[in-house]
Amino acid sequence: MLVEDVFKRPYYEYLNDIIKRMVGESMTINEVIVQELKDWQNSETRRKMLVGEAYYLETTDIQKEKTQEISWKSNIKLEHGFAKKLVNQKVGYLLSKEPTIATENEAYAEQLKEIINRDFLKKLKNIGKEAINKGIGYLYVYIDEEEKLAFKKLPSEQILPFWKDAEHTEVSSFIRSYKEKVYVNKIKKTVEKVEYHHPGGIDYFILEGNKLVPDDAAGHSVNYHILINEKPFLWKRIPLIPFKYNEEEQPLIDSIKSLIDNYNLQASTNADVLADIPNFIYKLINYGGVDLKEFLEDLRIYRTIKLDEGGDLDKLQATPETDAAEKELERDRKSIYEFGRGVDTTDSNLGNASGVALRYRYSDLDMDCNNLESEFHSSLEHLMWFVNEYLDMKGLGDFSNESVEFIFNRDIIISESEVITDAKNSVGILDDKTIRENHPWYTKDVEERLAEQKKLEMDQYDNYETTFKKKQGDVNGETT
Repeated sequence: MLVEDVFKRPYYEYLNDIIKRMVGESMTINEVIVQELKDWQNSETRRKMLVGEAYYLETTDIQKEKTQEISWKSNIKLEHGFAKKLVNQKVGYLLSKEPTIATENEAYAEQLKEIINRDFLKKLKNIGKEAINKGIGYLYVYIDEEEKLAFKKLPSEQILPFWKDAEHTEVSSFIRSYKEKVYVNKIKKTVEKVEYHHPGGIDYFILEGNKLVPDDAAGHSVNYHILINEKPFLWKRIPLIPFKYNEEEQPLIDSIKSLIDNYNLQASTNADVLADIPNFIYKLINYGGVDLKEFLEDLRIYRTIKLDEGGDLDKLQATPETDAAEKELERDRKSIYEFGRGVDTTDSNLGNASGVALRYRYSDLDMDCNNLESEFHSSLEHLMWFVNEYLDMKGLGDFSNESVEFIFNRDIIISESEVITDAKNSVGILDDKTIRENHPWYTKDVEERLAEQKKLEMDQYDNYETTFKKKQGDVNGETT
């Protein structure tokens, strides 16, 4: 059987024995979990995950670092959503279109349509965003209330994985920690829940200080992963699938944070200068009024002012120098898109670029998405193991030896006019269907519409031919 026997001593018990020997009899498994969890929550890796999400949500360090000591001065804090734009650009480029799932087994293909549905594809797109923002995303496999295979995206900062290998390809067990609002004695409070997922099932706790106490509401612990027809099963693999942004699990924000911070600071400082310096400054000589407030009121209401003998009024033009700041902002912007491996769509030359030039400008984005696609293929192969196991458990077929391929249909930017011209020039060299399939406006509906159009033309031709023959017969009859 492809799932572990629930009555067999599970692997995690042997793992616990090893941990006990490592830490000594005086330290329990729960104490080890607490210590590992505390280390994870204070780790640099987790901190970067939170930073990546914050910058995607346009909450950058400019909000807490830039302050003015002088009260009357402006303290403008400008946010620029470079991180969000770059992340959405990569996700949209690779994952916006529905992927093609290729398999030669038609029965298998029908089953996959039920599982790899629109809801799953939406989760796949969101897991891509999570992976780019945080370096890695996690998809949890479970059975829903209708006893169907389902997937849930878990926030990466909640997950402390224990890997089977140095390359981080498969999880041997993991801890999940998250905060939840509950009612205790009719009082609403926030508790920190901890789940330990291991090969022998799941243990549920609540963290109180430095101690784990059983979570009564969740049921303490269970010796299974899933229930099918109320029968408990253990997966032979931990049902947590990692989706990496790159091999190093390095988030995008690592490459561009300092550049975004400098851009926000320079733009905000420049805005402060423009806000604090007026358009012009009045120069008064022998002013005959009481104070400057009276001067401004007279000027505003009466358009006149009082001057003593020999008095005069002049104004000095205030023209702050912002050229250096603008050049610095321009350099920063170019660096953000270069090292973020994206495309600056505000480039004035982008709209007139030829097909070759467009491919060159999108080359960094394309290469970065190549790496992302490679990581996702590995993860999807892992996911298909669970799909095949589920289909076998439900008696829907054994497809473990069937091959399946996910083909990502990228949202490639092209010069439509050049492609159409190339299509016209290919007439007589390639067959008509191949030419149509490479046309930028081609969809699957085109073939059906062409068939309908051809049928309509044939019907019109038949009607014309019938009418013509009838009239010809009438003419011949009159003649005779």
